[in-house]
Amino acid sequence: MLKLKFKNEPYWLELGMGVRVKVKPCTSSVFYEAKAFMNSKVADVAARVKDTRENGIKDNTLPDLEDQTKREAFADQQLILGLALAGIIEWDGILEAETDEKAPLTPTKIEELFTNFWSIAETFRQQYCGIQEILEAEKNVSSPELSGTSAPGVATAKDAASKKSTAPSTDADTSKQP
Repeated sequence: MLKLKFKNEPYWLELGMGVRVKVKPCTSSVFYEAKAFMNSKVADVAARVKDTRENGIKDNTLPDLEDQTKREAFADQQLILGLALAGIIEWDGILEAETDEKAPLTPTKIEELFTNFWSIAETFRQQYCGIQEILEAEKNVSSPELSGTSAPGVATAKDAASKKSTAPSTDADTSKQP
C-alpha cells in the first residue's frame, strides 16, 4: 500500500567523495523532462552516426547505437544526466580542476561530473529516482518486518499433510535385538 504523501521541498543527497547535491523532489515532471532529454540525445547521436556513415567518415567518438548493449548504456547515461540537469538545484564539494575554487552549477559542469565519475552518477541515480524515493514512500505506510520483508503476507499454500516417516523410530525397544 502507498500513501500519496511525498516530499515537496528540496533535499540533500550525499553522493560520496565529499560531494553532495540539493535536488528538487523527483516528480513525474522531473522524470519526463529527463526522459525527453535522453530521447533528444539518442536521436541526435543517431542522426550524427547516419550522417558520418553516408559521407564515408569514420567517427570513433560516437557510440555504436547498432549494438544493443552500447545503445542501452548510452540511453541510461543520458537519462541519469537528464535527471541531474532537471533535478539538481545546488551542489557542494565540486571544485574547478585548475583553481580549486567551487565549480559553478552549470549544465556543462554537471555533464563533466557525471561523465567522468560514474560512481557519483550511479549513486545519484539510486538515491534520487530509485531506492530513496521508494523507501520514503513505503515508510509512510509500514516499516519492514524483522525478517526484512515489507509487510507480513497472507499464506497462499495449505499446510503439508502429515506423513508417517519411513525412518526407524528412535523410541523402539532395542533391548531384544541380538
